[in-house]
Amino acid sequence: MLFYLLLILFFVFCIGTVIGSFLNVVILRAFSGESIVLPPSKCPKCGNKLKWWHNIPIISYILLRGKCYFCHEKISIQYPIVEFITGLVFVAVFLKFGLQIDTLFAFAIAALLIVISVTDIKERVVFDMHTYSLILVGLVYNLYATAAQIIPQIDTIVGFHITTQWCLTNPVTNSLLGLILGVIIMEIAARIGYLIAGERAFGEGDTYIAAGLGAVFGWSNIILIIIMAIVLQLIFTLPLFLRKLAVNKDWKTLITLLMFFIYAVGFFAADKLTHLFDSLAVHFVCMIILFILGIAACLFVVKGLKTNKDNLTYLPFGPALAIAGLILLVTNANLLLGLGIFR
Repeated sequence: MLFYLLLILFFVFCIGTVIGSFLNVVILRAFSGESIVLPPSKCPKCGNKLKWWHNIPIISYILLRGKCYFCHEKISIQYPIVEFITGLVFVAVFLKFGLQIDTLFAFAIAALLIVISVTDIKERVVFDMHTYSLILVGLVYNLYATAAQIIPQIDTIVGFHITTQWCLTNPVTNSLLGLILGVIIMEIAARIGYLIAGERAFGEGDTYIAAGLGAVFGWSNIILIIIMAIVLQLIFTLPLFLRKLAVNKDWKTLITLLMFFIYAVGFFAADKLTHLFDSLAVHFVCMIILFILGIAACLFVVKGLKTNKDNLTYLPFGPALAIAGLILLVTNANLLLGLGIFR
C-alpha cells in the first residue's frame, strides 16, 4: 500500500514539475509581453528553438550543466527551483485534498501564487493578468461550492430553502466579502505609509493579491493570511533592517529595537515558565516597561523612515502574502472560507 502511495506521489511530483516548467514560461513571457503559447520554447539569450530533451524539468538543467545547448550562456537557476517547488507544492496539495474536483482548483490557486511570488521577487512586479486570474479562480470555485451545497438538497423531501443565514454565509457571499475586505485592509495599510514616509507602504499589486486571496479563502481567513504575511515579512526583513541600521551607525534605533525584542522574548518566556508574574503589580510594571520600549522603538523607526528613506532595505510584501496563502492551502484546508468548503 505504501509503495502505491509513493508511486502516486512521485507521479504527482512529476506532473508538478512539468507545470512548474510551464510556469517559468508564463513568468518569462509576462515580462517580454509574448504569448505563452507561441512561439515554442526558445533560449532567451540566443533565440534558438529548444529541442524536446532541453525541456525535461530539472533533469535538463542538470544534463546541460546549467548552460544553453547552443550559445552556452548560463541558464537562470530560477528554472529548476520553480519546477522543484511546484512539484513539492503539488504533492502537498494532493496529500491534503486527494482525488476530487477541489484538488484541481487547489492546483490552479497554488500555481498562480507561485507565479505571483516569482515575478514580485524577480522584478518587484505584480501583473494584473495573474491577480485577476486568482480572483476569477476564487469566484468560480465558490460558485461551484455554492452549487455543491444546493444541488444535493433539491431532490430531497425537505428541499432547499434560502434563509437569511445561508445568504450571509454561503461560499459566494463569503468570497465576495473576502475580496472586498482584502482590498480595504491593504489600501488602508498602504495609505498609512503616506503619514509615515510620504509614500504608499505597499504597492497596488499587493492589494490585488489580497483581493484574490480573499476571493479564494473568504473574509474570515483573509485577516489570518495578512497576519501570517506580516509575521513572514518580519522574519525575512528584520535581520536586513537591523544590519542596515548597523551599517548606517544608527545605534540609538538599533539598540532600542534589540532591547525591545530581547525584553519581549524574556518577558513572555518568563511568564510561561515561571511564577515571576503571579504578582499583579510586578506584571503591570513589566508590561509598562515593554510598552515604553515598544513606543520608543516605533518612534525611532518612524523618524528614520521620514529622514532616510533611500537607505532602507525593501522586500516586496506580495511574496509574503502568496506564501501565507500557500501555507493555509496545504495545512489548514478546513479553514477555507471558514466553512470547510474544501473537503
